[in-house]
Amino acid sequence: MWNLLVVEDESIVRMGLRYMVNWENCGVCWKAEASNGEEALQILEMEEIHIIMIDIRMPGMDGLEVVRHIRKREYPNMQIIFLSSYDNFNYVKEAIRLGVVDYLHKPTMDELEVMTTLRKTIALLEKSAVKPNLHWTEKERNEWLVSLLDVYTYPHERIEKELLNADFSKGLWLSAFRMRDDAVDQIVDNGEAEHMKFISIRYLVDEYVAKDWGGVVFHRSHREIIWLAPASSKEGEEDAAAREHYLDRLRNKIFELLNVSLIFSSSSIYTKLQDVPQAYLEAELKFPVNQQSDSLYVRMAKEFVDRHLLEDVSLLKAAESIPISSGYLSRIFLKEVGESFSEYVIRNKISYSQKLLRETNKKVYEISEMLSYTNPHYFGKLFKERMGMTPLEYRNR
Repeated sequence: MWNLLVVEDESIVRMGLRYMVNWENCGVCWKAEASNGEEALQILEMEEIHIIMIDIRMPGMDGLEVVRHIRKREYPNMQIIFLSSYDNFNYVKEAIRLGVVDYLHKPTMDELEVMTTLRKTIALLEKSAVKPNLHWTEKERNEWLVSLLDVYTYPHERIEKELLNADFSKGLWLSAFRMRDDAVDQIVDNGEAEHMKFISIRYLVDEYVAKDWGGVVFHRSHREIIWLAPASSKEGEEDAAAREHYLDRLRNKIFELLNVSLIFSSSSIYTKLQDVPQAYLEAELKFPVNQQSDSLYVRMAKEFVDRHLLEDVSLLKAAESIPISSGYLSRIFLKEVGESFSEYVIRNKISYSQKLLRETNKKVYEISEMLSYTNPHYFGKLFKERMGMTPLEYRNR
C-alpha cells in the first residue's frame, strides 16, 4: 500500500475526498491528514508518506511553500497532487515547475478524475523501484482494535503499539457512541446512504478528538463508534466532569455539522491496556436497555410538538402543557435527545416542509405560512442552513 497524506484546511473537503474514492482498492492507504502546512511538515517527519494531496491556497504556509520545503529536504520519490478552488495559470505554472503529478480543481473534481490521477501517480511510484512498507489495511486495523474489547479475543501475545499511536502511560478510558434513530431524519431508507452517514460520523469523531485529546477511534460493525482515549487531554484535563463536558461538546458538534443525534456512554479511568475489555463492559452497561427511552416529560414534549407542528411552537408552551418549568424541560430535552428543544422543532418543521415541496404545488411563501413562519425569507434561510439549498432548489432538483 502507498501511504497518502491529505493537506486541506477545510474539514468538509477532507471528508468529501476521503469517501469519494475507495482508496484501498486503488492500492493507497489514507495514512494521515493535516489542516495546514506546518502540521503537514510535522507529519512528514514522523510518517513514511509516498503521495501528498495538498491545497495550494491555505492560511499561513500555503501549498506551494510546503512543496518547496519538501523538494529541499529531498524526500525520495514523493509524488504530489495539488488541489485548488481557483483556475489560476500562475499557480499551474509554478506547480509544473515543482514537478507535481497533477492539479485537481476542487469544485469540479469527481471520483473518476481522482482515480485517474491516482493511477498516474502510482505508475510513477512503481517506476521508482522504491516499494512501500507493508501496512495493515483499514479493515484489518479496525478488526484488530475490536479484538481489544473482549477478554476472549484480546491479543495477549502481542500489542501492536503502532496501531494505537497514542500515549496511554497515565491510563485510559473508553467511550461508545450510537445513533438515535428517533432523533434523526430518515430522509432515505437506502442502506448505502445510511452506511455513508455512519462513516461520516466516525470520521468527524476521529477528527474532533484528535485535536483536543488524542486516542484511537474505530467501530463495531458500523453500528457503534468506539473511542479509546488517554486518561488526560492535551490540555491536562482528566477529571470525570471534564470528560463528560467534552463528550457533550462533541455530540453537539456532530449534530451541528451532520444533523445527527448521538447518545454516548463512557467508562471510568483504567490503568493499562489489558483493562480495555473491562472499560468497554462498563461503558456498555451504562447505556439504557432501550437506547430510545426518554423520560415521561421529554416524550410529552415531543407529542406536544407533533400535535402543534403547524403552530408557533415554543418551549414555554410545551412546558406549560406538561406542566413543568421551561428551564428544567430545556435541560432534560438537550441531555436526552441530544439537541435543544428549538432545534428539534425547526428540524421537524423543515422535514414537513420537504414533504410539502415534494408532494404539493404550494408556493414557498404558502408553506412558510402553514408552518407559522410569517417571514418567508426567514423560512428560506432556515431551510438552506439545514439542507444546503433553497426550497426552490430542493423542489427542482
